[in-house]
Amino acid sequence: MSDVKFQQAHNLGLEKARELAKQWAEDSAKQMGLSCKHVEGAEEDTLTFERMGVNGVMTVTGTSFDMNIKLGMMMAAFKPMIESEIQKNLGRIIGKASGQA
Repeated sequence: MSDVKFQQAHNLGLEKARELAKQWAEDSAKQMGLSCKHVEGAEEDTLTFERMGVNGVMTVTGTSFDMNIKLGMMMAAFKPMIESEIQKNLGRIIGKASGQA
């Protein structure tokens, strides 16, 4: 197994971050065939996702997105591309919500 870790700080607050996490989950489910489950909490939300060869968790707070993904042997070869896509896509929606793009 290979791990992908991603952390992005923000100043959006939990409600807006929650909306963005849900948007990311919907987009990822459509584009990558992920099965996603979102659990809301008082201080943080947890978004779990999986598909064959990939499983992960995103923790969403009022100040950060923290993502940990485990890649199976077949998906490990795509680790650089996966890291790049996560950074690009999540960074884009956070930037847009922050008024940066």
